[in-house]
Amino acid sequence: MKNIKFIPLFLIALSLIVSSCAIDDDDAIVGYTIITKTVSFADTEVIVPASNTPYNAAVLVSQAFGTNALIEYTINGVAAGATIPYGDVTGGLPLDVSEEGLIYELTMTDISVLEKPDYVDAVIDQSKKTVKIIVLTIPDTDPNALQVVMTWSNPVPNDWDLWITDSPPVNGIVASQSISPLEDVSFSNTEADGSYHILPRDWASADEIVDVLILAVHPDGTVETFSESIVSGGDFYYMVDMEKVGSNYTLTQVPAVPVF
Repeated sequence: MKNIKFIPLFLIALSLIVSSCAIDDDDAIVGYTIITKTVSFADTEVIVPASNTPYNAAVLVSQAFGTNALIEYTINGVAAGATIPYGDVTGGLPLDVSEEGLIYELTMTDISVLEKPDYVDAVIDQSKKTVKIIVLTIPDTDPNALQVVMTWSNPVPNDWDLWITDSPPVNGIVASQSISPLEDVSFSNTEADGSYHILPRDWASADEIVDVLILAVHPDGTVETFSESIVSGGDFYYMVDMEKVGSNYTLTQVPAVPVF
């Protein structure tokens, strides 16, 4: 009798052990590590020369997706989308750069991956989700002068001019006042040493906010850019202060407030 009672107790204990192992195995199958793949722009600001060949704003993926990925973004506030083929770690968003002076601002808004596995997470790098593309042919270096070029957003209804004046701004030294989508001036090294202002001028604007870009090419070939969103409706605006000593120019961006 003792032997007979022992057998059922042994079977019950064995069944409990087997059930416990089965539960542990299920937990091992359910648990997994999330793989996060980030998408970002390669740059924050790019100056490209005008060309009839479209320019592709570079997009980077930290690790290739196993299926196609759709990037949703805005271009100057207008929604758009593009696909990164599976297996690629780079992509490109095509832009028309045929017109000098164009400015594009692209911002990624969403990334979705076709049939994405649960263990893959696709995210946008928030620190690199925006890029500004400026269509501008950089002037050749002139060892005898500082070359300054200005362009701005939406140039058809917005007409801006470029001036370099003395300091305080009383007399204009050089100015560009065309109706083209960009203005450019050359400031000779023979001008007197001292303090000057590089001033954008709002001749006529339809937009309340105008994005202005000033690019300077120094006599030694150094290139500097300055950008600002300016509330239109004024006349001359401070934007860049200039100190000249011989062929050396020190440029400093200042708040874009009206001169008068």
